[in-house]
Amino acid sequence: MKILLYVSTFLFACGLVGCSSDDFEGPEADPIVIADLAGTWTCTQFLAASTVDPQVQFELISLGGSLTVTVAPDGSFVGEGSFPDPDTGIPVVVPFAGLFDLTSQTLLVMDFVVEIAPFLEDGTSEFTLIGNTLTLHQEVSTFDFDFDGVDDPATFDAILVR
Repeated sequence: MKILLYVSTFLFACGLVGCSSDDFEGPEADPIVIADLAGTWTCTQFLAASTVDPQVQFELISLGGSLTVTVAPDGSFVGEGSFPDPDTGIPVVVPFAGLFDLTSQTLLVMDFVVEIAPFLEDGTSEFTLIGNTLTLHQEVSTFDFDFDGVDDPATFDAILVR
């Protein structure tokens, strides 16, 4: 009878070891939620590139502009963009606000209270969030590169750091 008790105890212990949590191939990533975007972000790249001629680009930061945005845990945001007036060089400051929403772990919807073409327009961007770096990409976008009132086909990329 003792042998049966020892054997069943041994098999039970083997079963517990076999159910250990190290059976997964790697660490499970926590899903991203909108509150993960909360904080103040500074844009380090804001690039629109023509899909007709990739040499035609508009990069806000390299032109002396700036963009900051503060995101609340519910996804609402307020921010300010600025760029130098081409004629005077005096900074033009543009406040903005809106709401971010996640449609998946890779898609971020941007809904501005007031759209400010061609810079801040509603849309959906692919995104990655790694630590304190948020990267946005829109493969199909538009931008009025020559400021003639007609949107040109473009891609859009932005990098923001918290």
